[in-house]
Amino acid sequence: MMEYSELIYILSPIILVFTSLFVLMIDFFTSRKSIILFSALTGLVISAMVSILQFISFEANQSIFFDTLVFDKFYLFSAISLILITSAILLAFYDYIVNQISFRSEFISLLLLSLVGSLFVIMATDFITIYLSLELSSLPIIALIAFGRGKFSLEAAFKYLILASFSTGIFLTGVVYIYGVTGSLSLNNIILSEINPAIILGLVFLFIGLAFKLSIAPWHMWTPDTYQGSPMPIVTYLSTGSKVAGFALSIRIFSEIFSSNISFTNLIIFLSIISFASMTVGNLGAILQKDLKRLFAYSTVAHAGYMLVGIIALISTKSSGSTTLFYVVGYAVTNLSVFLSLQHIINLSKSTSIESLNGLFKSHPLVSIIFAFGILSLLGIPATVGFMGKVLVFSAAVNNGLIILAIAGVINSFISAYYYLGLLRNIFVSSEKFVQKGNSNNTYTLVAFISTILVLVLGVYPDLILSSIDNVIAEL
Repeated sequence: MMEYSELIYILSPIILVFTSLFVLMIDFFTSRKSIILFSALTGLVISAMVSILQFISFEANQSIFFDTLVFDKFYLFSAISLILITSAILLAFYDYIVNQISFRSEFISLLLLSLVGSLFVIMATDFITIYLSLELSSLPIIALIAFGRGKFSLEAAFKYLILASFSTGIFLTGVVYIYGVTGSLSLNNIILSEINPAIILGLVFLFIGLAFKLSIAPWHMWTPDTYQGSPMPIVTYLSTGSKVAGFALSIRIFSEIFSSNISFTNLIIFLSIISFASMTVGNLGAILQKDLKRLFAYSTVAHAGYMLVGIIALISTKSSGSTTLFYVVGYAVTNLSVFLSLQHIINLSKSTSIESLNGLFKSHPLVSIIFAFGILSLLGIPATVGFMGKVLVFSAAVNNGLIILAIAGVINSFISAYYYLGLLRNIFVSSEKFVQKGNSNNTYTLVAFISTILVLVLGVYPDLILSSIDNVIAEL
């Protein structure tokens, strides 16, 4: 039986829902743009503080709302990461939202509602609740993509809508097969202890449905167009917060439903092929790009392949979940630094072409260095969080007998050096003069600088959060 006391466990999402409604209403009573943003940030800070206090005072896992949600450390850690990422995006892109978004309160409110959906995605332990949460996180994004003023915005929103609907249908098909075999929709009651065609089909459809949302090749078709047509705050959110929520859900599902008494060799081979394809398609696709936003879209596809290596290892060993979660969080922090500094550069050059980076260092050294550290982390250079993430994920793969997949990951990392270092060559080595056509707000550089500090600190001292992540995964 549900009790009112259970509401305390979803206090953070409740605060965010009221914040989104308040942001909508306050727009009727004031024309001051700063009040809207301040209200949103206040709600986010309060929500983050509540989650941090709950994490510190955590006692035991709680199944709530008729066992459809779970309140555990895994949820709290992921929620804190998501809320802080969204706060950083809103704070850094204040100038963008004020000057380039026509309906500001609606934009912020929809982003907060998408965040609420992402929080419930991480909490959900029932497939129906997972489905509803995925829809709550995805539907606002469709509208937010269309907020862009570029000629590709409506096309990008329409493509995301079609493919999001398609992926949801495939996901539900997988759920139907699993329910038909196990007779349950709850992750707590589903333990796959036998192999049959229905189970294989269910797992494959389930994975494909998630792969659309995680930009895993070959189901990544929407990603380049969506990145190119979306407002930069939404591109940043899709490549950071959305990834944390999606892979957190994957970790919860894959760590719950597999029995250790049976071998899932065929499934592991299938996922390994998909992981290799995602890495390769992402990196080769990025090499061919002339537009920065499309390049980083393909980069996202490649990194989704790297993250999938950790998910595959998770099928064999539950502890591999900690390496995957570390990689995802590190990737989100890195991309936050990259996209914020990139928006600063775009404001200066009024262009998203790769050639617009030429000679940037000579006239704007600070943002060039910040951007460079982010790129080096994505490449996986030592002393960055990206390097530690790849070492941990590939080590987990080797420890679980996935040596060929780990080698493929290392080779793909070398391939990615071609276009990552090409960007740095344009910035630091090019003899051309940087063409500045506009000005930018220093808030982008400030928040990107803080993210860069985290990239370096977590690269040198990964145990600052890795020990907490190990503890979180152990209690799943």
